[in-house]
Amino acid sequence: MAILILKPVELFFRRAFLRFLRQKGRKGPKGFVEFSIPESPSILILRQDRLGDVMMSTFLIGAFREKYPKSKIGILLGKNNVAVFPLLPFDCEKYLYSKNIIADIKELRKIRREKFDYAIDMTDKASVTSSILLSFIGARVNVGIAKENDVMYDIVVPRPSQMEVHITERVAELLRPFGIDPNSVDKRPRLKLSPQRQKGRIGLNVSSRTADRSLPPKVSAEIAKGVIKMGMNEVVVFSAPHDRMRGEETVLLANDAKIQEAPRVADLSEFANQIASCEYLITADTSVIQIAASVGIPMVLLFRPMADEHPWTPVGVPFEIHTQYPSLAALEAKPVLDLFRKLIAQ
Repeated sequence: MAILILKPVELFFRRAFLRFLRQKGRKGPKGFVEFSIPESPSILILRQDRLGDVMMSTFLIGAFREKYPKSKIGILLGKNNVAVFPLLPFDCEKYLYSKNIIADIKELRKIRREKFDYAIDMTDKASVTSSILLSFIGARVNVGIAKENDVMYDIVVPRPSQMEVHITERVAELLRPFGIDPNSVDKRPRLKLSPQRQKGRIGLNVSSRTADRSLPPKVSAEIAKGVIKMGMNEVVVFSAPHDRMRGEETVLLANDAKIQEAPRVADLSEFANQIASCEYLITADTSVIQIAASVGIPMVLLFRPMADEHPWTPVGVPFEIHTQYPSLAALEAKPVLDLFRKLIAQ
């Protein structure tokens, strides 16, 4: 009950803060030419949101590292996505926003002492958290995408249509102020993995962040059995740590020795390498999509409707997509198997 009460209160204060920023008037955009970029600028990237967000953003971090090989690059992560850091394949400093006021004050003081030349907010939706963090960080220049809180930025890049333009193309606009043409950059996720692809191994990820984005166990079992009937060697069922029962029930209902739950692992790196061992993947979770895309795994995507944003489809790999209305709770096996059959026929 307390959570139900506090959430509207939190949203009220967030909206009030954004209205306050809009009333202050925009600080930018001032135009890129007004800012002299040092030969090796120090850059702090704000990506304190979710796993999929930071994985999707790795191509930008790589582009900055390639453009400025001697620069100090830092990334501010959150407690929800800090597990990604060991998977980053380039040199950068890690900072953590933990939502613990004492720890965060200490961390922000540490960042402020670094006197970063640029702080880049990679969110393309208005973020009160990013606005507050930028205020404390005190970088020489703040860079961000045009949105309700862009008063916080010195350099504002345009935000293409969220409905019509893929997320990678939208955040890639943040490269332009640094003399990097987004069209020249490979936008696939960049993760440090050691894929040992197993022919005929199909990954079936049944979990996502919420129940309406996850697969019903009975349907998951039907999908797994249908895949085996197509001549695949095995189906490995993946589920999130908070959702183990969904994976266990899927395997139990399938009742086939070729359909097994993925072994439990200690960290995200091990999980990502398990995903990387699959020849094909069926999934509804965007972070798993990013892992698979980084190693070129073709996949079938299962989405609930997204009313206000272009689907987070993978970049650089073959895929088929099924959108289930009103949510994945209503999913049926047949359309998924039809798409999988189409995918492997390619």
